[in-house]
Amino acid sequence: MDNPYHRPSPPLLIVISGPSGVGKDTVVQELLKHTDNFHFVVTATSRPPRKNEVNGVDYWFVSEEEFEEMIAKNELLEYAWVHDNYKGVPKQQIRDALASGKDVIMR
Repeated sequence: MDNPYHRPSPPLLIVISGPSGVGKDTVVQELLKHTDNFHFVVTATSRPPRKNEVNGVDYWFVSEEEFEEMIAKNELLEYAWVHDNYKGVPKQQIRDALASGKDVIMR
């Protein structure tokens, strides 16, 4: 029976954080196994892809110049210079997922 007073919950933004090696990726993989209502945010990086990494799956691989353009256009939720390369979270990916009703997972 439909309840006219019950509104569906808005999508969530879930942040998985912790030091390197603590198991963030394992937590994300387990969450993604149980529902298709999650969107995992793919981080952008200016470093070149490693063997077997897939653009758009492991990272969004862009040049340093492209990354700096993203910074100038305020297209990133956050970014940092890490091990001589940029890493950051594109805002549009989050907007699109939330607008579609999906919960967003970031690490």
